[in-house]
Parts: sequence; C-alpha cells; structure tokens
Amino acid sequence: MGLMGGWLAPAMVAVVVSYAITTLLLSNLREFALDLPNHRSMHETPVPRTGGWALVAGCLAALAVSPISPPLALSAGFVLLLAVSAIDDLRHVPARIRFSVHLLAVALVLWALPQALAWWWYPLLLVSGVWMINLYNFMDGMDGLAGSMTVIGFASLGLIAMLRGHGDLAGVCALLVAGALVFLRFNWPSASIFLGDAGSTVLGLAAVGVSLYGWQSGAFGLLVPVLVFAPFWLDATLTLLRRMLVGKRWWEAHREHLYQRSALRIGVKQTLYWELGFMLSMSILAVSLTKLGLA
Repeated sequence: MGLMGGWLAPAMVAVVVSYAITTLLLSNLREFALDLPNHRSMHETPVPRTGGWALVAGCLAALAVSPISPPLALSAGFVLLLAVSAIDDLRHVPARIRFSVHLLAVALVLWALPQALAWWWYPLLLVSGVWMINLYNFMDGMDGLAGSMTVIGFASLGLIAMLRGHGDLAGVCALLVAGALVFLRFNWPSASIFLGDAGSTVLGLAAVGVSLYGWQSGAFGLLVPVLVFAPFWLDATLTLLRRMLVGKRWWEAHREHLYQRSALRIGVKQTLYWELGFMLSMSILAVSLTKLGLA
C-alpha cells in the first residue's frame, strides 16, 4: 500500500456524501437559508448558503472511515465552530458570541497540538487563527473564489506533506480538496449554492489546523501556508488596514475587498481567473522553496 494508502476510500466518501447532500439541498430545500441580494453583495438573485453544510458533512463522513482519530480537543473546536456558524446561516448570531466561539475554537486547536510551544507563540497563533477564520469568511464573497482557494491551497499543502513522507496529513488535505471540488461544481459562476458561514469558517479553521500540524510534524515550515494562502490574507488584511486608516466603520460588511472591486470593474469570471493565477503562482513558489530546502 502506498504512502497515502487507506485514504482513497475516505476521499470517495467525501465526494459521494458532499454531492448527495448538495443535490438534496438544491432539489428539495432550495428556499432554505437563502442569501438575499443587497447593496453589499455580488449576486443579484437569492442563492442558498448551505453549500458548506454539504462540504463539511462529506469531510466528516470521510474522516469517520479514515485511518486517523483526531484528538478530542481538536474535534470539539471544529464541532463548536460548525454549530454556531450553521446557526448564523439560519438566523443572526451576535458578533460577540461568534468572536468568542472563534477564540475558543482556535484555543482548542492549539491545546490539541502534539508539542508544547514557547509561551509567546500562543497569543500570536491565537490572534492569527481567529483572523484566518474571519478572513476566509470575508473572502467568500464571489462565485468560485473560496472553493478555488480551498482546492489549490490544501492540494499544495497535501503535495508537500506527501513529498516529505507525511501520508496522513496529505490524506486529510485530500479529503478537503475532494469536498471542495464537489462544492465548486455548484459554486462556479454563476453559482447555484454558496458556502455560507458554516463552510467558510470551518475551512478557515482547517487551514489553521493543517498549517500548525504540518509545521509541528516537520512536513513544512510556517512560511509554506503563509505563501499558499497569501491571496486571501493579503487582500483581507490590506482592505482592513485601508478602511481603518480612512476612518471607516471597518467592522461592518462591505464590498471593498480587492477582488470585489475588480469584479465590479472587469466581471466575476475575469477576476476569478486572475485570482486563480495568483493562487497557483504562490503555491508553485511554496512547493519550489520546499524542494530547495528554503521553506
């Protein structure tokens, strides 16, 4: 059995379950949890924001038949975040509650790490992790964008992990890629379903977890996920700083992200192609630096 032996069946489970639930949601529950257009959105017709439910369900089903058993604290962090985010997809959850859950979810991931860190790492990683959860949500505002980042980002981390001999970490990445590919089938412009908070926040936490476990296991350095997910954190961070500097209410919803401004000028598909080029370029850079022993 190869390096990733035991992961083919779970990946197939992720695909089948994600596809089946997405089809069910679109055929029988299409009017459920609709994202209604407004002056801040990029879509013009109501679209269900339940795609993340199917993606996450597929990945959870796949993990259940996978060769690994995630630590209890790690599982608790994801389940807690998923529950609150799913409720937020149905009815508004106050920001203070969402933020508290984000903090707790990242704290549980840090607690579940196999090795202890120097004390100063914990506040740094806690803030970075909460920001990753939120920026993944912020960047999920255009058809195909978050799904593409998930496919390319986790495929890159999985490839590097596999090249370094970390088959189980590569397998987890493969499950996320499999679920995201199914989601992209329905989210590619013009999208018939959106990721929703349940999907975007969980994927953000998954990026945190895979990055930290990959770092601690020696699969790659922290520079690798920083480069791979640069298309997301650069846009979100620069937009936040710009809004703060000009005195805008930076915590409010808007459509001033670089990708949104680009989509309003040249269209969604053209912007998505540019974003795909950026994602692929950063991933190739990360893989190349790893091969050279520089990351």
